[in-house]
Amino acid sequence: MFVQELLDRGVRSLSVVGMGKNTGKTFSFGQLLLEARSLGIQVAITTMGLDGEERDSLFGHSKPQIMVGSGQIVANAKTLLLESGLDYEILSTTGIMTPLGEVILARALSAGKTRLAGPATRDELALVRDQLEEIGIDLLFVDGAIDRRSSAAPMVTDTTVLAVGPENSCDRAHLLEKLKLLLSILTLPALKHPSVDRLTLYAQGIKAVYLSALGVQGVLAQHDFLQASIELAEHINQETQAIYIRGMLTDDVLGKILAGAGGVEGFTIVARDPTHVFVGKQSVQRLASHQAVLKVLDPIQISALTVNPFSTSYGHTDPIRLLRDVGQAVFPIPCYDLGLGLRYVPGKEGFDAIS
Repeated sequence: MFVQELLDRGVRSLSVVGMGKNTGKTFSFGQLLLEARSLGIQVAITTMGLDGEERDSLFGHSKPQIMVGSGQIVANAKTLLLESGLDYEILSTTGIMTPLGEVILARALSAGKTRLAGPATRDELALVRDQLEEIGIDLLFVDGAIDRRSSAAPMVTDTTVLAVGPENSCDRAHLLEKLKLLLSILTLPALKHPSVDRLTLYAQGIKAVYLSALGVQGVLAQHDFLQASIELAEHINQETQAIYIRGMLTDDVLGKILAGAGGVEGFTIVARDPTHVFVGKQSVQRLASHQAVLKVLDPIQISALTVNPFSTSYGHTDPIRLLRDVGQAVFPIPCYDLGLGLRYVPGKEGFDAIS
């Protein structure tokens, strides 16, 4: 069982995020939650922002709400707690305000469905996580908002499940290409350097730090980040091993750094974590031409992918073929169709039933 495997590895918090809209994220979240409840453990749930809406805002299709079991703990906005009609016991307040009221920690005393509204920032989510751990939970589930990878931030949840579906592209080859690029970013490795612990200690005004084998070569403080990236590139030399970029690492920023690097090769460009990296295929290819690589300070652990064969635009696709195609593309990361109860396994018949 997937959840049991996570518990055996010491995982205490799990975020579920979608590759895009309508990828079966909420369904996957609910199925994993059911498995956790079957284990008899104390589970808590929350979301970043507002999730679990009754109908898709673009297409009008019905969307699953979150099923809450009796005894389960929720971190939810006060208005939605009242709206749910569930009986509950208030455990704690958080002081975190949302448009739907304060985020309240409560234990459900009856079962039912609800919408969720939770903390909007990583710091707020970390506060909720810490309060829940003080109350005493075995596993926290975070329902990541649509296209908001920040809920997968490594400083908040221990691991992440990514939901994938044909909604992202009707062309299978294009879907797999997009998925591989996204995974290459989400699974960027951590920087290993003697000065790595110093990088997050610089004041807010510092936009970039460049490192040599001896330590910090220098820092760059500029209000205009794009201009800063140009000046940083002009300071790259043969001793430069790594360049830490504060803020978002985009195609434009990366392009200016590489353009200014000249003949210097083999250096590393570093972001805070994968949620700060927004680069496309061409930028990745340009990196390779400079023998440069991307790394992060805080890596994300992707524990599994789930596939959803339904698209609001294109209808149903062959679920077995989708599971096989995605499973082969992301192996050795586990890949599941939770609706069918199957996991992709290379060789054999290609699939195992989920126990």
